[in-house]
Amino acid sequence: MRAMDKVMKELHAFIAKKAPNGVKSEEEMQQIIEEFMMQHNEAVQHLQDFLQENGQDDTVPADVYDYLDLAEQASRKKDKREYLAKAAELEPDNVEVKLAQAELDSKGPLDMLEILPGMIAAEEKRLKDQEIYQRSKGDFWLDFETRPYMMLLQEYLSNLIECGIHNKAIQIGEEMLRLNQNDNLGIRFLLMPLYAKMCNEMKALKLYKRGKYEQKSSFYLLALALLYFKLGDWPEAKSYLETLKQEYPITKKLIRSIKKGDQSIFQPYLDNPPYAPFSDEELITAYLTNYAIYATEPYFFDWADEALIVHRKKKK
Repeated sequence: MRAMDKVMKELHAFIAKKAPNGVKSEEEMQQIIEEFMMQHNEAVQHLQDFLQENGQDDTVPADVYDYLDLAEQASRKKDKREYLAKAAELEPDNVEVKLAQAELDSKGPLDMLEILPGMIAAEEKRLKDQEIYQRSKGDFWLDFETRPYMMLLQEYLSNLIECGIHNKAIQIGEEMLRLNQNDNLGIRFLLMPLYAKMCNEMKALKLYKRGKYEQKSSFYLLALALLYFKLGDWPEAKSYLETLKQEYPITKKLIRSIKKGDQSIFQPYLDNPPYAPFSDEELITAYLTNYAIYATEPYFFDWADEALIVHRKKKK
């Protein structure tokens, strides 16, 4: 992702240089992009040739994103700190660098909840002062200039959920959906379990109906079963469970494992995180992604295990 961010940043700078008063047409934009890509590819090739001729590794840090990658890959805190310091030297105001430094120095989620609001407020002010905030509304993740702001919100949301501050987490999640309506980050899949946790049926159903092609998603079905269990409407909860079981064969095995505290079911999926939509892997991911919610609802899984038992009539 950072490699793409790096290219996008260079492209934005190239467009600003070639068309300081704005691009006039799609044709002009296409020409600028083609010119940029030609120059970019030539520069990459020249760098690779130079490194090979001089017997150097092609992973020599070149910019802030390279140092961020090295910091992420480093196993020792000392090395991480050194790489991040070098990144900060190159771009002192880079939000991703500041966030990485905050994560490295924090003692846990509570620390991050104290640090992040100030970082979010400062970045929001900068975006508004530069008239970027309003212009990018609806596409905050697609716009390179507003993507770091979304990273801050996503980190804040994650830590709020971890600390059990659910109403505030819902506010942040909903704000992220407003700012980035395409929801490339999958925030809707975090919001649904939050709505279930807080027994907000109206918002849960509104979100559920928002994307018809996703209505059989395990992220939604498992959360809706929890919602109606907590509302005391167990027939409705069982209906969503039955649909979940029909769509995802691993459902009963997963629920039984959670009930028994058996973690072995997750191991095969932890080694290969990417998953195909509407697969057993997706259901495992739906549970693990929202573990902070589901782990606090043990009686739901006790009930779900019993609810899925097929009681056959005895022969007379």
